[in-house]
Amino acid sequence: MQIYDYRQELIDLLNNTSADPQSLLQTQRSLTLILNILNHYQQSTPVKKTTPRFVQRKVQTTGNELSPHARKTLRSLLTGPSIDEEKVSASTTPVSDEPVVPVPKEPTEEERLAADNRYIVHRKLSGAEINHRYYSEALLHSLPFPVEDGDIAQLDYDQKVRGLPVIRRITGDHLREYTSEKINVIEYGELKQVAGSDVLQISNTIKGNSIVDEAPENTIVIDPFKYPGREIKAGMVIDYAYYDRGNGLADAKDGSIRWIHEKKDYDTTKQPAKPKVVKKPSNPRHDYEKKLDYDLHQRKVLVITGIRNKVKGLKPVIDKHHGLFRGLDASAEEKVSSSKLKREIRDADFVVVCIDAIHHRISQLANHHAKRYEKPLAIANVTSNTAVERAVARALNGDPAYAESSEDLKKYK
Repeated sequence: MQIYDYRQELIDLLNNTSADPQSLLQTQRSLTLILNILNHYQQSTPVKKTTPRFVQRKVQTTGNELSPHARKTLRSLLTGPSIDEEKVSASTTPVSDEPVVPVPKEPTEEERLAADNRYIVHRKLSGAEINHRYYSEALLHSLPFPVEDGDIAQLDYDQKVRGLPVIRRITGDHLREYTSEKINVIEYGELKQVAGSDVLQISNTIKGNSIVDEAPENTIVIDPFKYPGREIKAGMVIDYAYYDRGNGLADAKDGSIRWIHEKKDYDTTKQPAKPKVVKKPSNPRHDYEKKLDYDLHQRKVLVITGIRNKVKGLKPVIDKHHGLFRGLDASAEEKVSSSKLKREIRDADFVVVCIDAIHHRISQLANHHAKRYEKPLAIANVTSNTAVERAVARALNGDPAYAESSEDLKKYK
């Protein structure tokens, strides 16, 4: 049996022991552990001599020497932990037992938009994804405005079309951090038969402004069997979309048909429509002429009235003052919900309510939502050009909503 020579470690331990009671106590504990370890390994092989177990100096090689782990443990007890062990111990020791209060994260721009039912449009080769819902190309084509990748779509969850929230409006306010693959669209491409085969090709467009129009050799092959149920055939005019990764025609060949146009959309054989002759009104004195002098600077004015046939007639009032007209027909009281009023008022800069043919509930709701969104509101007693013009002037100047009976008319021409 080989006994570990612990003399030098004992000398170092005693040299590092001071007169401090805590240091003496630590040395006492270390010596006790040393004795226990030495006695444990000494018991594994009987010794004939009566010398103390832990002071035997004769070294015999019987194969039962201390393992590397035991040597490391003994050396640590004698000389203290190494620098590396102290670093590991310090790194694993908790600094404080107090609970860590998480710092609230700042909401992203996309999260702030979602709070107002507005979401980014993720355009696909066909259709688009808005708020994790897929809108088909047919739905997008039915809208009165274009839908492009990265646009902000405002959804109306109170109304549904094919189970999806209605897209109320589209704005071009793209998010700064939004990036996506660029999509190119070949518009009004004419499908032609490839001689001796069942496949078709696009070699030119009606507009003449795409990659296939740049050179005669630029063609895109279309396999009709890739589009089951759509009956793709020669003579059709289509829109073809592809991801533009900077490889030109090679990228275009991996695209897909986005839309098939009806003939009335592109028929160039029709004769141009004759210009309509606008008849002059028989009563020109009823034409609106601006009487007050103010400029709306393209701000939106919402005019709410209960007389349907006068809604469009009020538009020239706002146009003459360089504003953007928005009319709301409130003649059918049951069709004007609080949420609809809220949306219209929130998007406007000024609100005018014509109360001569409107339900009291609607005027109250309009007043409530205008105060909530801090929109200037004015009341027109009758649905007329002059009354609306004067109401807009009061809203613009911050005057009372109702006109005073003794209002000064000297400023009128």
